[in-house]
Amino acid sequence: MKTEWIPKFQAGFTKFISRKPVHIIGSVFLAVILWFTIAVNIYPTTPKSFSGIPVVVDLTGTMAEANGMSAVSWDTETVNVTLIGDRSRIGNLKAEDLVAYVQPGNISSAGEYSMNISVESTNGITFEVESITPPTARVKLDKIETQTFSVESDFPNIHVTSGHALDAEDVVIEPSTIEIIGPSAQLAEIDRVVVYSDKKQEIDGTFQLYTNQIRLYTKSGALLDQERLTLPTTDFQITIPILTTKEMQLTYRLLGAPTGFDPAWLAERLRFSEESITLASQTSSAFADKDTLEVGTVRLSEVGLDYSKNIPIELDDEYINRSGIEDVTLTLDAEGLATKNFTVTGENISVKNPPAGYNFSVGTKRLTITVIGSEETLENLKAEDIVVSADLLNYDNAEQASSFTWPAVISFYNKSDVWAYGSYSISLDRAEKAAEQE
Repeated sequence: MKTEWIPKFQAGFTKFISRKPVHIIGSVFLAVILWFTIAVNIYPTTPKSFSGIPVVVDLTGTMAEANGMSAVSWDTETVNVTLIGDRSRIGNLKAEDLVAYVQPGNISSAGEYSMNISVESTNGITFEVESITPPTARVKLDKIETQTFSVESDFPNIHVTSGHALDAEDVVIEPSTIEIIGPSAQLAEIDRVVVYSDKKQEIDGTFQLYTNQIRLYTKSGALLDQERLTLPTTDFQITIPILTTKEMQLTYRLLGAPTGFDPAWLAERLRFSEESITLASQTSSAFADKDTLEVGTVRLSEVGLDYSKNIPIELDDEYINRSGIEDVTLTLDAEGLATKNFTVTGENISVKNPPAGYNFSVGTKRLTITVIGSEETLENLKAEDIVVSADLLNYDNAEQASSFTWPAVISFYNKSDVWAYGSYSISLDRAEKAAEQE
């Protein structure tokens, strides 16, 4: 009874395999088994290709590493490879199991070199490399150094209100230096280190600005790539001093003008090459009630028709010259002016303010004087309109002999637009007054 099923199974199996579809499936299965057996035994190795294998530069144990070199950059990031190996093992390899690397060999100095690329697995599977595309990489080696740089500031959107100016020379940055780590060749390209802020604000007094933005510039003014550099994440404090500014009209002080002379009339003709300059001060009250700046003196007797004088701009420490004008030229516009000689005689030559106890007599009887002024006034001017005097207000008889010369003071009756050109003196004689009789 127990073996009755066997004949039935044999009959059913014979009937099953005699069907055509089963023949086909069985044939395919047997073919696969046969192909695999042949492939493994006759062709035990096979090629396999991979793409996008990352490239690394390994300096471990090399002369480059011993000399302080580092791989700064390389131009090949990935490669495509074809490998040949044991069919049963290489078939299990994946792209992430592979790494492509370059080694500098005996290279020991900084520079850019072409280096061969090699491939190995990270899981111990061995193989032969049939091809690597591309086969080489350009690798740049350099020393990594640390250098200290002074910093500048740049805040293009900070503006000052009218009547004020930014004192760029006295801007204070804290810290004032930074250390930058990177390839020596790239560090050598740095010409300026700028602490930058794009903050927008109007200010009218000393202002403090905070930023951690750093920009590096080459000598040509180009912005330097910071990718391979290590910069500190420093918060900088920029203190911006603000100045009070004012445009000041330039003036001069006129010396030796005769009584009745009109300085305003002369000022229309004796003019500066620059009418005004802009001054600044850290003290807001520095310009209180001040609209003019006196830059020099002019002695009227020295002003001829071709008069020109260079005057340096000299300022107190309280002021800063914002105009960049270091000197000005004072020049006489001689249009409408003329010169004429006059001889003064007689009672028009006299002594003023004689000291008590002495009598003074004038030795000079005739004095020829060159007069400059408006053409119209000179046409009508007469020698009698000119007064020459020796003013002895500051006379010290102990310093003078009995006969001496004294500077002449020259003035004009009712004339405000003429003056004497040149220096003149008159001779005087001194005698003691006789004692009064009792």
